[in-house]
Amino acid sequence: MNETRTLAGFVAQTKFTDLPRRLVDNLKITVLDTFGAAFVGSVQPWAQRIAAVVQALGGTPEATVINQGWRTDVSRAALANGVLIGAFECEPLTGSHASGTVLPAALAVCEREHFDGAAFLTALALGFEVSARIARTAVGLETVRGFHNPGTQGPFGAAAAVGKLYGFDEERLTNALGIAGSSSAGLLEFAWSGGDTKRLHLGRASQLGLESALLARQGVRGPATVLEGRYGYFNAFSTPPRMERLVEGLGTEWAIEPPSLKSYATHVTHQAVVEAIQSFKREHPLDPKAITRVVISGAPRIMEERHTARTPQDVLGGQYSLPFTTAVALTRDMSNPLVYNADAVADPVVRDLARRIELLPLEDTPHDAPGVWPAEILIECAGQRHTLRTRPHKGSPPNPFTWQEAVEKFRRYTATVLGGQRAEAIIDTVGGLEHGGDMADVAGLLALR
Repeated sequence: MNETRTLAGFVAQTKFTDLPRRLVDNLKITVLDTFGAAFVGSVQPWAQRIAAVVQALGGTPEATVINQGWRTDVSRAALANGVLIGAFECEPLTGSHASGTVLPAALAVCEREHFDGAAFLTALALGFEVSARIARTAVGLETVRGFHNPGTQGPFGAAAAVGKLYGFDEERLTNALGIAGSSSAGLLEFAWSGGDTKRLHLGRASQLGLESALLARQGVRGPATVLEGRYGYFNAFSTPPRMERLVEGLGTEWAIEPPSLKSYATHVTHQAVVEAIQSFKREHPLDPKAITRVVISGAPRIMEERHTARTPQDVLGGQYSLPFTTAVALTRDMSNPLVYNADAVADPVVRDLARRIELLPLEDTPHDAPGVWPAEILIECAGQRHTLRTRPHKGSPPNPFTWQEAVEKFRRYTATVLGGQRAEAIIDTVGGLEHGGDMADVAGLLALR
């Protein structure tokens, strides 16, 4: 028991100088990748609709909304930026989508309070770690209960990060976490019938986690056993949890190391399949209309029922589906994320392929590393058979991005959204974050000019 207080104490006591050098380097890669995801998200129509509502609500102009020409209060900025970051399935996953739940809250508060880069990175490390530990402890939260992980546990990470920025002690952080627990929400029904709610979950979690910390700052109290209690988070959202994983190795082992990032704008479980197809096509160009059969065999995790939609109604539905994403990868160069658009979803060749792709789950498929789900892809095309075997995708824990690779991805993803000079300024600033002064200057680089 007392796991909530143990996490709060860890957040309160940990300083920037306690962070391993490798963790700091990976955090900067995650920040740059997150900004890239937000810029790509900012041009998506569903994100623009949500941002328009946030803008119309007003608010004190104290925090930047990424790639927008207006500002709002820290709460609404966290909501809007979380939506933009999660708008196109290409944001980092470290800490279970913490890039879209923790980072927006920390960025908004840092901008308003003029905190420095080291404070920002420390808040991210601790908020990400809280999120990752809560995510890994739950069992069946998504697959059995039908909740969306970042929506439910995201408020805890955001509250921890903001509480750290304001220098909360263990008691006040415990209250912030206790309040955040009553903001846990997010249903997976979007996987079946489409809709834009998945895009909202990250922003809402960031906003409500931030507000939970602000409430605690004013003396509002929350239950001290919000995670482990009889009517706490894990008993409400999880089948019997693996409680030992919540605080195991806390302070000596970082659950967010090595990090987990994506190379393609699709669900993480499908990254390796897309990468295998991308690599194959570079050497063996395919005529999609000549493909007669595709069979994917491998880890059941990549072809759970929620990831098998054959006829999605929107881009999100396609990005969440293994057969549909495979069909898109067979017909398009997915190194450009923007090819996964409404035209791709409506393409009759893609839809025909997606209907015919066979999925063969193999229960005995080895799962040697977190974030890696092996698969084999059989493609029959123009009378020839090709067998592709996946490897850990670039960005997965066994195959992480270097700073140079992250920079290349940022430039490529934002090429149609940012000017080259602005992109380079962001890259240079993020590269030196731990030495940076006012985070308001960093936020200013992200605003529409």
